[in-house]
Amino acid sequence: MSTIMLSAAGAVLSMTALVPATAAPPEITTSAWMGAEAAHVGELEGFAGNAQLIGFFARTTGSGDAAVTSFNCPEGTPPSWDPESGCEVLETVGMYGYDLDVEISRNLSAGTLSGTVRVYEGETESGEPIFGQAYQLEVSMAGEGGIIKSHDKQEGSKHWSKERSATVVSGSLGAMDLTGAKGQLVHQQDRYSFN
Repeated sequence: MSTIMLSAAGAVLSMTALVPATAAPPEITTSAWMGAEAAHVGELEGFAGNAQLIGFFARTTGSGDAAVTSFNCPEGTPPSWDPESGCEVLETVGMYGYDLDVEISRNLSAGTLSGTVRVYEGETESGEPIFGQAYQLEVSMAGEGGIIKSHDKQEGSKHWSKERSATVVSGSLGAMDLTGAKGQLVHQQDRYSFN
């Protein structure tokens, strides 16, 4: 190879080294979810105790969960985690759903949820989940009050969210009534930059 060609090759390599590497595009994830919790006083068929907290959480990606936590409380007392309430926590029955139909309006004025959740009963020896009884989860929520927005910026990441208080205007988990449950409707976005 001639001296001229070697010099030209060296010049190209030097120029390549001076060109800054292009940073990877930021990773952006957006999500929206709805959730609420209702208190039930009295016995509930299939569940322990004389008071229950019934809650749910569902994402627009279609996944979600529900839980019924049972308490023994003084007669007529609503369920409470506060030890001074006199309520004793007995058990929590968790349920999961992976094909839920969830819709939440952009202005967080309304949210709907429909689908089936199944009771989680443990795992097989190979680690596969075991699901039991199925419950139909049907919810319609209405946003109320103002929208609260929040922003958080740290090195390499940004978080943005808006949320609104909401009430279940009609809803049920199996035969359990969720009407009147208080909760939230939320939209959020996370942005991660990689240098």
